[in-house]
Amino acid sequence: VGKLSASSYGDLRTCPYRFFSLCLLGLQDAPELDEQVSKRDFGSWLHSVLGDFHTRRKAALESAQPATPDRALLDLCAAEQQIADSGFIPFTAAWPQVRESYLLWLAQHEVESWQFDQAELERTLEHATQAGERMTLIGRLDRVDRLSRGPMAGTAYVLDYKTESTQASKERVKNPLEDTQLAFYAALLGEDDLHAAYVNVAERECNITAQPNIMAARDAVLQGIGIDVQRIH
Repeated sequence: VGKLSASSYGDLRTCPYRFFSLCLLGLQDAPELDEQVSKRDFGSWLHSVLGDFHTRRKAALESAQPATPDRALLDLCAAEQQIADSGFIPFTAAWPQVRESYLLWLAQHEVESWQFDQAELERTLEHATQAGERMTLIGRLDRVDRLSRGPMAGTAYVLDYKTESTQASKERVKNPLEDTQLAFYAALLGEDDLHAAYVNVAERECNITAQPNIMAARDAVLQGIGIDVQRIH
């Protein structure tokens, strides 16, 4: 075990056999046996659309050029990344409601002085465990926002998009020592003070589910990685 991602470490914590099969043996599902468009495909598409939307929106603001209205820009990004598959039609039909719920949440989020900074941020962290093992932690953060004003200006907010229900995300963060994903991303960002949350993007509403104990969870994950790798050896 030389490299760990957030998903692979999640597999190790929940099912060591799955971790061994997928990460060490390199076994994968045969894609030709499953041609249906799934909610996972919609989630991947949504990540791309929102990343493109915020990157373009930020560039327009920084260049002082006339900005495209948010709704029109979001529709443009969605149209450019549309999946040419009939199985995607149900997700296309739901898009207007998803778009409106997301824009409503975004307006509320920005009122609190949070501003988009980066999307699809790839990070690598060299981590030395307690036993002296060298581990490379890798990952891609969906989004990082920054506080734009006040005494804590510049503070990072790690956000991870989820198409699952808000209740499912609440179950994730209930025990900060079990929710390894946000903690792993916090470790990758490598900042001493930050916030982290899941953004639940759905048709009816868009909510944010924060992990209030993110720094303690980050430290516990880094320590846990060392213990788990030592146990594997």
